[in-house]
Amino acid sequence: MAGDLRKRLERLRKLARAEEDARSLGLSRASELPEPVPLEGPAPASGDRGLGRREGGPEFLKGWDKLGDLVWSRSLRFKDYLGEEIDPLPFNAIGRRRPGQASGLAGPVPTGRLRFFDLETTGLSGGSGTVAFLAAIGSREEGDFVVRQYFLEDYPGEAGFVRELLSALEGRTVVTYNGRSFDLPLLRTRCVMNGLIPPRAEDIDCLFAARRLWKSVHGGASLGLLEREVLGIEREEDVPGSMIPDIWFSYIKAGDSPLMDVVMSHNADDVVALARLLARAALVFEAPLSWLASASLDRAGLGRTLLALGRQEEAEELLEAALGDGHEGAGLVLSRHYRRRGREADRRRVLGMLPESPRSWIERSKFLEHVERDNASALALAELALASAWTRRLEEALRLRVERLRRKLGMT
Repeated sequence: MAGDLRKRLERLRKLARAEEDARSLGLSRASELPEPVPLEGPAPASGDRGLGRREGGPEFLKGWDKLGDLVWSRSLRFKDYLGEEIDPLPFNAIGRRRPGQASGLAGPVPTGRLRFFDLETTGLSGGSGTVAFLAAIGSREEGDFVVRQYFLEDYPGEAGFVRELLSALEGRTVVTYNGRSFDLPLLRTRCVMNGLIPPRAEDIDCLFAARRLWKSVHGGASLGLLEREVLGIEREEDVPGSMIPDIWFSYIKAGDSPLMDVVMSHNADDVVALARLLARAALVFEAPLSWLASASLDRAGLGRTLLALGRQEEAEELLEAALGDGHEGAGLVLSRHYRRRGREADRRRVLGMLPESPRSWIERSKFLEHVERDNASALALAELALASAWTRRLEEALRLRVERLRRKLGMT
């Protein structure tokens, strides 16, 4: 892995050096020889911020179609890994609301209706000053997975750019990766800024499921990380997302940039990876017990998701398997699950399998107090947990528990 990372960084350094060399010579691309650039017509208006813009668009837009003023598009075809339909519920947040409730999706969705969506923007923090300049929208078409990209050549064309995106997404189920926090709010903001009606599309955010299935196994859940570790894909040339805004501003200043090609490939590859990751996760949720003995995903996370979906028997098998391999979180989930269903014998067995830790002491203390009526043992575990409390809120709750148990035992 370290060797692969060094190779990728060296490729990026070469690209960066090529861009600097090109700028120093006044070239649009490092591979070109100097040639005159004809100037026709009036000088660019003050709103045309691309100081070095060529007639017909930047060099990196060769092969793109011009849709309107300052808006371009192209289509790319890839292999299709999607099935005919997916269940959207496992892909959304669990906890306070049932998965899928926020999106309005309640049953299987034909994959032909899905639109996989990703934006590249002038900033990573969102806000009204952040502009999207590149978008990729992927869909299934005639046996292929087709990615259509839309590029905003300069700021004055933004309204037309946003209209193209709205038209492509209208009436579809939008699939994103962290899109509920970034891409979709940003799109709504740009609609408002341009006097357009924001979209109200159904959506699926694949990040929620990806975190539950793979984050603890691979130490993170970024799309790039899971693309490598779960899908086994290593991009030959890529740029980190944090570099993309600077590359855009460099293009706007100079009128061209050899790194914009890489940004566009990054954008298209993100959408392809998103579709493949959703397809992989869908297979997991369709047959979860086939992963019962696997360490390549988080069985506890999968089990928690299935519990939230009401798939109790599958969830219990996965959580029991994870607990058997020492996963404390799986045991705590099972203990609370069995408590809610009055299965105290199963709960007692699970508690006996938990490792010694503050969390397990708390759970055992509750069981000893309320089921076994052994207040002395419950107090001893509560005091152990109190000495190791890791938040002020938890410390206060444990202090109250200890005081209550002491009163029950006549110690105060």
